[in-house]
Amino acid sequence: MGLAIEDISAGYGKDMVFSHVSFSLSPGKICALMGRNGSGKTTLLRCINGVLKPLCGKVSVMEQDIARLSRVQIARMISVVPQVSFSPFSFSCLNMVLMAGSARIKAWSSPSKKERKKALNTMEEAGIEHLAPRPFNSISGGERQLVILARALFQDTPVMLLDEPNSHLDFANQHRIMALMHKLVKKRNLTVLITLHDPNLALYYCDEAVMLKNGKIIASGGMETIMTDDLLAGVLGENIQCDVTRKGVFVVTPKNINFKASDHEVKQ
Repeated sequence: MGLAIEDISAGYGKDMVFSHVSFSLSPGKICALMGRNGSGKTTLLRCINGVLKPLCGKVSVMEQDIARLSRVQIARMISVVPQVSFSPFSFSCLNMVLMAGSARIKAWSSPSKKERKKALNTMEEAGIEHLAPRPFNSISGGERQLVILARALFQDTPVMLLDEPNSHLDFANQHRIMALMHKLVKKRNLTVLITLHDPNLALYYCDEAVMLKNGKIIASGGMETIMTDDLLAGVLGENIQCDVTRKGVFVVTPKNINFKASDHEVKQ
């Protein structure tokens, strides 16, 4: 099992964010973690990564209890793409990616030529090799997010956590990131948990989903069982439905949009 969450509860002070959450993910799968703002998605990722200690329960990565691992050991097993990234120093984008190799090189050592080539290859894989010499803080928010994704890929861990990675990306780059993740999950046999707000991105790129509401898991499983009117409306909002366009494409839409109507012509 790539990732196992067993009956964990967590919060801040006296404020409980979620309680008794359990689910597991297998390698080679990308899972969407979905829920409205404040449902506990980011807090759950912090517990999985060992940044926040759960009040009870257990998180296991590749059959190892993360509570028994050091930060370096965790960094060799879990990489994270946060919502927002900023560096107080003027590092180049290439150096930002290279930093992810710190967990596997000796202290006070510099990245080898092999590591630098691997970092450049990873940036090329993400389509951002042209950003390598640019100062990280001089590029756009969307470009920074792509660099952080490349850094997480360069970290080369079996488990990846992505917290709303599309929040600063334009439409094309949202699909570019999701398509890249879908490809690499299969190629590298990764276990990926990604928080998403757009159910359509989850529908087309994820294998399964976990639905959170008010700190509880409402449903989990394959997309064919999650993508129902009742579940989506109950978790994401009442004004949501599943629909099928006249071209036979399955989508999630607001209820006041009806793609089935015969008088809706799509221009080629």
